[in-house]
Amino acid sequence: MDTTEPTTPKFSSAPVSSTISTALTLILSILFFPLTLIGSWVIVHPNEEKIILFWGNLIMVLRRPGLKFIPLWGRKVIRISTKQQTIEIPKTTVADANGNPIIIGGVCTYTVTNAESAALNVEEYHAFLKTQAMAVLKQVASQYPYESPSGHSLKAEAIEVGQEMVRLLQSKVGVAGIKIGSYELADLTYAPEIAQAMLVRQQAQALVDARKIIVEGAVEIVDEAMRLLVSRGYQLDGGHQSRLVSSLLVVICGDSKVQPTYSIHDGQNAEPNEQSTAMISLLGKIAEQTKSSK
Repeated sequence: MDTTEPTTPKFSSAPVSSTISTALTLILSILFFPLTLIGSWVIVHPNEEKIILFWGNLIMVLRRPGLKFIPLWGRKVIRISTKQQTIEIPKTTVADANGNPIIIGGVCTYTVTNAESAALNVEEYHAFLKTQAMAVLKQVASQYPYESPSGHSLKAEAIEVGQEMVRLLQSKVGVAGIKIGSYELADLTYAPEIAQAMLVRQQAQALVDARKIIVEGAVEIVDEAMRLLVSRGYQLDGGHQSRLVSSLLVVICGDSKVQPTYSIHDGQNAEPNEQSTAMISLLGKIAEQTKSSK
């Protein structure tokens, strides 16, 4: 039994299709002449291009501003703006490199450089760009921590992150004839479920950093005070030096008002001498200056 399908003669369909579409356009134009005369005008505005499809075939791309006459019947006009445009990427929750949920959003600036590709290569270039921009934002944000002591983070390297997103997004939307101008982070915060915990951690870190600065300054003040005492001829033994340093550090580093104490007598002589009286006066001046500077 012969199972082969009968062959169908092959004809060149392009000339036939072109002839039929031309004839159909001519017939409709004559039958509806008033409507044809009114509706066949196409206006091209500055900074825009119009793709003209005629019975499903691309026949021309209008780029020069002005008024054009193109038959109405069988015609489809696709308008593409070549102005610089901005699209806002809505806030979304993403896990950063440390696994912490963050809320991030962005703003993307772009320009259509190839109207034909934007109209024919993708279904809707606005939606195509928005979807790709959202994917790029999530992909890049997941590679960086929100913040880091080393500085390699979303918060500290916003410019570098934006440049990386531009490069990645451009590689994805080039098929649609789109050129990415910039891509910047518009919103960057911790997710509500961990925001309070992160705030406590940030406050603790800030308190530790502040204490470090206070201690460093206190050590410098004490060192300067000891040098000043020695330069004026005051000789202190190890015990007196320790008590002096302790009193000065308490005055400088304490959060509340404190009263420094310093022993000016020993077991044999309970009366203060001239050197001890001068020491008390110097300590009092240092304490007053420290209080006034806070």
